[in-house]
Amino acid sequence: MASYDAQMNPAYYPASPRSSAKKAIGMTMIGGLIGMNAYYLPVKKDVFVQKAFDITKEEATEQINTLKTIAEEVEKKKVSTTSKMILTDMGLAEDVTAISNKCTALEKKVTDPDKVKTLKDSFSTNFENYKKNCALMDNNCAEAFRAIKKSKFRWGMGIGAAIGLALSLMSDR
Repeated sequence: MASYDAQMNPAYYPASPRSSAKKAIGMTMIGGLIGMNAYYLPVKKDVFVQKAFDITKEEATEQINTLKTIAEEVEKKKVSTTSKMILTDMGLAEDVTAISNKCTALEKKVTDPDKVKTLKDSFSTNFENYKKNCALMDNNCAEAFRAIKKSKFRWGMGIGAAIGLALSLMSDR
């Protein structure tokens, strides 16, 4: 009778490697799904201000690079239709000095300490209004909120998946 009990007791049978892999994958996915809830954590003011400034700085750098290309076209007297539209949108004439003045102004906007402080203070003072009413945000602020939320989502998913995997591996022992 004892040998019969030993044969029927599942403790004597080793776990299937397939079920172990399935369990690890399942726990990893569950952990990742739970971690995705980090998306809903509140956005901190300091993080928002820095991200909004970084986006503003990137946009200014892109505009400066575009204007430098257009200035080269103006010097060669071969200005494309797209470049003309960009100049018109920015309120600039097909003049190299006007373009270089605009580049200087854009650069000062993100490098001059006084202007940077004013810009960051503006983001900081309007933070509560932005959180309450998304319609008050400009494109840079909306992009900052979106980028912060995406980052939280990814980090939460990654950390949750890692914890789920670790728990599944520990439970196999």
